[in-house]
Amino acid sequence: MPRNGESTVMNSAKSSASPLAGPWWRELNGYHWFVFLIAAFGWMFDCFDQQIFTNSRSITMQDLMPQADTLTQVKFGTWATSIFIVGWATGGLIFGSIGDKWGRAKTMAVTILVYAVCTGLSGFAKSWSMFAIFRFLTGAGVGGEFAVGAALLAEVMPDRARPHALGSLQALSAIGNILAALSLGVVVPGDKLGWGWRGLYYLGALPALIAVFVFARLKEPERWVAAKAAAAQAQAMDKFGRISDLFTDARWRRHTLVGLGLAIAGQIGLWGVGFYTPELIDSAIPTVEKQTRPKMEAILSAGSLDAHVAAVGALDEKEKRKYANFLARISRGGGKADAIRELNTPLTSDRREEIRGLLEKAVTDDEKTRLKSIGGILQQIGAFLGISCFTALAARRGRRVSFLIALVLAWGSLIWAFSTFSRPAQIWYLWPIIGFCVFAPFGGYAIYFPELFPTRLRTTGTSFCYNVGRYVTAFGVFLLGPLAQAAQGLTAMPGFRLAAMLMASSYLLGIIALIWAPETVNKPLAEDEKAFAH
Repeated sequence: MPRNGESTVMNSAKSSASPLAGPWWRELNGYHWFVFLIAAFGWMFDCFDQQIFTNSRSITMQDLMPQADTLTQVKFGTWATSIFIVGWATGGLIFGSIGDKWGRAKTMAVTILVYAVCTGLSGFAKSWSMFAIFRFLTGAGVGGEFAVGAALLAEVMPDRARPHALGSLQALSAIGNILAALSLGVVVPGDKLGWGWRGLYYLGALPALIAVFVFARLKEPERWVAAKAAAAQAQAMDKFGRISDLFTDARWRRHTLVGLGLAIAGQIGLWGVGFYTPELIDSAIPTVEKQTRPKMEAILSAGSLDAHVAAVGALDEKEKRKYANFLARISRGGGKADAIRELNTPLTSDRREEIRGLLEKAVTDDEKTRLKSIGGILQQIGAFLGISCFTALAARRGRRVSFLIALVLAWGSLIWAFSTFSRPAQIWYLWPIIGFCVFAPFGGYAIYFPELFPTRLRTTGTSFCYNVGRYVTAFGVFLLGPLAQAAQGLTAMPGFRLAAMLMASSYLLGIIALIWAPETVNKPLAEDEKAFAH
């Protein structure tokens, strides 16, 4: 039997857009709110996991690969990101189809359990390969949760409230990202909890408790139950979750290709560029510990070869690596290995001034971690506002124009940030702008993708667009490291930045896809009753 309130849910969800006045949330009953909160918490902690990974990726690679130079660490960090995204895409496709066949609520509970447990296991990794395996498995759970949760919420909510509820679901994901940024500043630094990057992943296992509530109380949407019953009567149960149906029908094929183009554009922009703001900080702001700074200044003050060699000899092995990093930063085309060979080479007056300039803006490792934490919080505040603005604009002016504005702004914000960032103070305005612009299209995915497909294909279609897009994204992210290495030394700008700016052009694909995008504002969810006709 359905829970109290579900009949109301079903009836309101089937109606066309209502002309009722007043705030959209006044149309919701108690069960609507219960479903919204469960879906929101599931996706919020899903995003918490994503963000602790991106925020701590650089320090994780430094810990797992201490002997590697910075570009090699970035390369393996991008590979770990690609593996995570491939896991996300693979799990999303599998769980998306299961969500249509088995049910939204049960599938969502399983996805939450998978990503939470595997997040905790990531903290026990002793090597890059072990870490990458757990990232793949975590991604599998993360990928399935979004499509199932979005479809569940879309089918339960009244039509007028649906875009607002789905947009709010995506906007509240910024809270999970903010919690991740706060955790980075509290859990990792030695003068705080000092648990390091591993402690972040231990915290990420806590959402497994949500799965218990989902299993215990959440019921399947009546819309899905009714469609399943109609399919059983028509002996057409095999039509649920069948990926091939996304392409055999012209309408669903068009919707699938449009959604896929939009997803690829935003995901490469976010995962291939926007989520590399911690590495952007690394590329611009060097680190030096307080006890090392006087030794570095002694090197800069050395007036002879013997004095220079003596000053370098006073550095321990870790401090020599720091000094080599400074040399690598001012050597166009050179890596850390070349810089290490130059340790005992006296500095020219120009190189001395360049290093002095770097030393003036250098911070300690803990200070940089806190800087990344602050940047992450600012970026997610911007994300919350960007998704909220997209939701309001999409509900009033339509989905297509909202996507067009969001994609253009996202593209411009990344070019601006990656071409100009050089000082810590810029984080206070660049990072919120990046968050606002780059995350805004994701509010559209939550609203638009479930509207493109019928009940029997809703999680399958949503997941296909979102997750096949991630396969392409994973390949794009995989290219970031090699592109950065190839671009290193071509200009005075670090190769990593040039590669990121090139990848930001992915937004053009989404802009082109909008030519064929159907407008869904003020329309009920798509259906195809003919699929179950005798």
